[in-house]
Amino acid sequence: MEGLDGPAGEGLEAWWHLNLTPSVAKTLDWYIRCFPAEAYATIDEIQRQAHNTWKAPAADTLSALRSALSLDGELTDEQRATYFALLEPHEDTD
Repeated sequence: MEGLDGPAGEGLEAWWHLNLTPSVAKTLDWYIRCFPAEAYATIDEIQRQAHNTWKAPAADTLSALRSALSLDGELTDEQRATYFALLEPHEDTD
């Protein structure tokens, strides 16, 4: 995937966009509501694959997933905000 100034993930202007179909977003929403711990691991894997494939930053992947769920999911705004707050990448505290 190409960014504005070269291969994805390079430079300040690099960008990418992840889209989920409504059916995939609805399935992920259901998975989060019914199996939140397992969904956490699945979302982690989505982030890893997006980074390995397109050099997409983890925070950008989460933002795209959160947007898709806000459009097509059943989680309330508060539920979605709380769940995704737990997924946000944190800097190491070592």
